[in-house]
Amino acid sequence: MINHRRSSSLLAARYRLGLLAVAAAALLGARGDDTNRSESEMPNVSQSQPSAATRHRTVNAAGTTFAVDVRGAGPPVLVIHGGAEDAAMLAPLAERLAADGHRVITYDRRGTGGSGRDAWPGSGARQHADDAAALLRALHAEGAEVLGLSSGGVIALDLAVRQPTVVGRTFVWEAPAVGVLPAGEALNAQIMAPIERHLAAHPGDYVGAQAILLSAILGSRVTVDDPRFAAARANAESMIRDEPKIALRAFSPRELADLDVTIAVGTAPNEIVAAAARRLARLTGRRPLVVGTDDHEVYLSDPGLLADVLGAER
Repeated sequence: MINHRRSSSLLAARYRLGLLAVAAAALLGARGDDTNRSESEMPNVSQSQPSAATRHRTVNAAGTTFAVDVRGAGPPVLVIHGGAEDAAMLAPLAERLAADGHRVITYDRRGTGGSGRDAWPGSGARQHADDAAALLRALHAEGAEVLGLSSGGVIALDLAVRQPTVVGRTFVWEAPAVGVLPAGEALNAQIMAPIERHLAAHPGDYVGAQAILLSAILGSRVTVDDPRFAAARANAESMIRDEPKIALRAFSPRELADLDVTIAVGTAPNEIVAAAARRLARLTGRRPLVVGTDDHEVYLSDPGLLADVLGAER
């Protein structure tokens, strides 16, 4: 819990540690999986040879292309991944949700994995939310339930706020919504300062920048070829260039009032997630849902748990 009686410098330090912990969870959990994607005969959705459970598609929408996986049949569910992640990593969760009777849509966000990079990075959460809305329309999945994971939760909130006609219920899991916190922008800038200095001296070296971030997170030197982070390096550029702006999306009480949204956290969220959840709870007028796990990336480690929570909340 945040102790408001402590000094502002200590509070800032704990916020910084919270932000770094969110980044660590994403990077430590990142597991790459290359998926071959090809085109089909659909007018603006192209489809490769599908497996029994998964249809791999390339969707043209919002001025770029998206690598999309669709599983199952039934009421649609859109899952939005977090930083340093991609659709392939969410396959076990998607398969479980599909087995529960849903048409589950996962995709690589703009700038990540197999999706395009046109006009990227753009306006952060707003750009990604507009992308998600365009995908739902292209796939005739308007009214979908939306599950936003980590930074994907910030995108899911923006989607619900600005595109309410294309989404149904919204479930937000441990969103690092820095933008709703006091001095969030300044704190975010402080975290990014050494990374920006590195990129100024070494333009385009996002893997090196990611290693600096990881070194700060872990308190020990991480090299650019550390085997623990081989998969995360594939998404190093999108992590460094896109995530800070996504997290800074601010929300007002007027925007979030009367939304059908659940803000969910585990039993031991880090400081930034806990503070953001409390603030979002006040903005939405709903208490956060506490799920029985201390794992930020439970959707990767135990996808059945989160699927069961979603089912119970319906």
